[in-house]
Amino acid sequence: MIYQLVYVSDICITPYQKELNTIFTKTIANNEIYQISGFLAYRGGNFLQLLEGDKLKVLALYDVIKSDNRHKNLTIISEGQVQNRAFNDYAGGFLTPLNSNIFDKLESYLTFLRLLENPKLNETVSAVEAILSKM
Repeated sequence: MIYQLVYVSDICITPYQKELNTIFTKTIANNEIYQISGFLAYRGGNFLQLLEGDKLKVLALYDVIKSDNRHKNLTIISEGQVQNRAFNDYAGGFLTPLNSNIFDKLESYLTFLRLLENPKLNETVSAVEAILSKM
């Protein structure tokens, strides 16, 4: 079983592309250390992140994320066990407003995940879709 956690937060810094790239670079490094897959989205002053992996590692990483002063108001949207990972890695998972093409790919991927007919995964997909629609 894979533990999955989805949260949103508000950015506390001026979101220059250089700073967003720094955040993504750190995200990749942390997630490789913790063997976590998922994605990180930024749009309109908000982050949305999905983390998946071993439960203790996901929760440990979430504790690290909570202490990052570049964002605030972290709110868990969904968490729990799922049968399979939704993402194989983290490399292609950083989404910014400058890359709406990737948002379209994510939405297509979420549609594909619905076809798997996994009730728990569908709950997560619904939560992520709702958040993306408001970002």
